[in-house]
Amino acid sequence: MLILGAAGSRAVAQDMPVPVETQVPILLKILTFDRAITARPSDRLVIGIIFQGRNRISSEIGDQVVRQLKATAPAIRVVPLDLDRTDDLVAALIRDSVQVLYVAPLQAVAISTLSKATRERQVLSYTGVPRYVEQGLAVGIDVDGMRPQIVINLEASRAEGAAFSAQLLKLVRLTGAKSAGP
Repeated sequence: MLILGAAGSRAVAQDMPVPVETQVPILLKILTFDRAITARPSDRLVIGIIFQGRNRISSEIGDQVVRQLKATAPAIRVVPLDLDRTDDLVAALIRDSVQVLYVAPLQAVAISTLSKATRERQVLSYTGVPRYVEQGLAVGIDVDGMRPQIVINLEASRAEGAAFSAQLLKLVRLTGAKSAGP
């Protein structure tokens, strides 16, 4: 059993190179550079956390993100969304007025399905799994050496309605079809 636990930890480390307690403050800082979010100061920000309840790692990461957000940003409304219990993601995003969607590590889920929903509803997607950004989510956290690195899929972020400042874009690694060049 210890071997399985160690292998599971390695798998999460490979999928999510930056721990949740580091990711959440970075997410909150990134949001201050999104003019689409900051233009609505009277609205209470709603962040949805999507995870798979039947997947232990996904569920644990989702719980960690919920706890971390509630501890660091109590003014933000946090909405856990169990993908295993959600038949219609778009309907859930509408029902809960989600503006930002954190995507935990998932198994056997096409990221394109999630990105289609976030683009349709103009919901900014964020993840700690860098390869999900390559697959169409908007913002993720990776590592560069020993330091966290923000990765933005410019095409995806624009399709989701984000309006990141040039100040932020100068500091991040850009990816996606429209990210090359100014």
